[in-house]
Amino acid sequence: MSATLDTASPPPQRHRVGVVAATALCYRVLIRQIVSVGRLAALGALGAIMIVVGWVVGNSTNGGESASTGALFNGANYADGFGLIVIVPIVSLVFASAALGDVRDDGTLVYLWLRPIGRAPLVIAAAAAAVTVSLPLCVVPTALGGWFAADFVADSGGVALGALAAAALGTVSYSCLFVLLGLLFRKAVLWGIAYVLLWEGLAVGLGDFAERLSLRGYARSVLAQISDVDLGFTTYGLITAIAVLVGVSVVSTAFATVRLGRLNVD
Repeated sequence: MSATLDTASPPPQRHRVGVVAATALCYRVLIRQIVSVGRLAALGALGAIMIVVGWVVGNSTNGGESASTGALFNGANYADGFGLIVIVPIVSLVFASAALGDVRDDGTLVYLWLRPIGRAPLVIAAAAAAVTVSLPLCVVPTALGGWFAADFVADSGGVALGALAAAALGTVSYSCLFVLLGLLFRKAVLWGIAYVLLWEGLAVGLGDFAERLSLRGYARSVLAQISDVDLGFTTYGLITAIAVLVGVSVVSTAFATVRLGRLNVD
């Protein structure tokens, strides 16, 4: 009498998706998640206001000042006071905190979580999606607003270039930081606004130690160094400022990866 041995075939193994493919997949999903007509319209309008006001500032200066370093100061100071203090952190906050925070809150993060991908590609994709959307909304108004406020005098191109570089580096650094914030807190936008207003907005005036812990201090140093305009504060060297902003981006991404790995997703 023969016995039939029932051997079930093992379940198919799920091969881990490569880093590049996983990042690209998550990027496509997340950028669709964070882009909305309402966000683009509201933040685009904020940038348009900066450009228009910059044009008004530039045209309101008298002829003598417009032909002097005073006009360059006006342009650089305006790019700092409106672009780096308001537009860059706020725009970055809105998109970066939503990149993983929204999908966690609405329960769709689990669909990415269950795919055979690592946590680092998901975080990198979130930061890349936020930077992709935020960069034009931050860089264009900051550079054009500063240039217009400088009233197109000689060397005003240096103000525009400095504002562009500072806004771009600041956007990347803030975006990586706020992706982490979106994983640490629910209602991350409220926490982020509190951080921007209470710390970034005040830290530069609280002393050297506080300024060293402020991203704004390094971003405005990039602006001052490239535009060669004295904004009336102690600046860091260009290499130092860039290194710190890049370092914050890398460290924030690393911490966000660790946080995502420990997160309980329903």
